[in-house]
Amino acid sequence: EIQLFQFVRQHYKCLWVFFLLYCYLIYEKRFVIVPFLYSLRFSKLKPYRSLGNTQIQSTKDVLKNREVDVIIPTIGRKKYLYDVLKDLSTQSIIPKNVIIVEQNPDPTSSSELDYIENEQWPFNIDHTFTHQAGVCNARNIALSKVTSEWTLLGDDDNRFDSDLIESLLDRIVQYGTEVGMTVYLQPQEKQTYLDTAQTGIFGAGNAIIKSELIEDVKFDTRYEFNYGEDTDFGNQLRQLGKDVVFFADVRITHLKAPIGGYRTKVTQKWDQDAVKPLPSPTIQLLYQTYFTKYQILGYKMLLKLRAFKRSKRVNPFSFSARFNKQWDRSIYWASKL
Repeated sequence: EIQLFQFVRQHYKCLWVFFLLYCYLIYEKRFVIVPFLYSLRFSKLKPYRSLGNTQIQSTKDVLKNREVDVIIPTIGRKKYLYDVLKDLSTQSIIPKNVIIVEQNPDPTSSSELDYIENEQWPFNIDHTFTHQAGVCNARNIALSKVTSEWTLLGDDDNRFDSDLIESLLDRIVQYGTEVGMTVYLQPQEKQTYLDTAQTGIFGAGNAIIKSELIEDVKFDTRYEFNYGEDTDFGNQLRQLGKDVVFFADVRITHLKAPIGGYRTKVTQKWDQDAVKPLPSPTIQLLYQTYFTKYQILGYKMLLKLRAFKRSKRVNPFSFSARFNKQWDRSIYWASKL
């Protein structure tokens, strides 16, 4: 316990030492004052020193050729997807295949992407049209069609420069990784994290992976129409022992386009519950899958404190009873998923 408190004090803000003390008090009914006071002797460690202009060059042989397939799920964004295809057509390294999965839940509908056939493209376009909506399903369909050594996971409202694919492959060789992510900001956003580094996040609209990994990972459809599928996919890759590396100097702009046509509001099974689950059952599922017992307890406490701060309830006891019911309902639906 002394080492735990010391570690928290040296690596996180001082607030988290108090939070840890509170968790011990609530969950274990122990007031561990000695480790707490001991940890206050220490200060937070300074961040690592920048390597500056130090050149990094991996000796790993991760790239045999520079063939890339691009997968793009789309629904109701004809104009935006056209711009994505135009950006891909001007790449210094042209993708071998662009795999598009177009969705429209209207059973009487047909594809609106006439420019796929009406225009000439410097790559092969593999186009699937389906009435089954859902980005997890669409991405899995696209992944099943990949044939190149590398797969670029894209989105239908991205924009990027003509050297995107070349830059990604150069960084893959430089850092010896099989999974990479770009900077992914909206036009008005400013980049704040400037270091290329291993990352704990994953985004399915701005990542490149070695295609052989597709045999062991897929997008879990239990997260369909909700949150968590990107994080889950990244965690599957990490459980295979693969690092996910964020490339701080490779950028994709995410336009965050308005929701296209043909999207209908999905009614979740828990929407009619008198007691609304908290957190969302898919987030609960994600944490129950990848967090330890103590991480889940810590998350629960943090969520509870933040919810109380936003709540209009003055009585902490009535709030706590309500929150516990919401948490139990979230657990229930996560188990159903």
